[in-house]
Amino acid sequence: MQLDEVLIAVNVAVYASIAAGVIQGQRRRTTIRPSGTDAAFNQLESALVKRFPDLPEGFTMREGLSRVRSLEPGLRWDRIEKSLEGYEAYRYGGDPVPSGEQPELAKLIHKLRSPW
Repeated sequence: MQLDEVLIAVNVAVYASIAAGVIQGQRRRTTIRPSGTDAAFNQLESALVKRFPDLPEGFTMREGLSRVRSLEPGLRWDRIEKSLEGYEAYRYGGDPVPSGEQPELAKLIHKLRSPW
């Protein structure tokens, strides 16, 4: 093997490693931290549709979450339920936008997007 061929192989390996790191970093950045209540629940809805394509058009969050609950028993469902109640009160009842981070909701979105 000549020196030129070795250098080409090393360059290909280095650039492939860099590309894989960039792709992995962007995927991690976009899935774990939903910002804001609307964004979090939009991401949840999108993740539910992708995970359960047989959900009916216009399904409710409660219908979608009932499917996940049995598959993901390790989450703090009481906190997810409280987040949903706050979102519904904001969305349909005119309450103020719920504030604060919702880490359990972010964990749920991440788990829905991960392979089972």
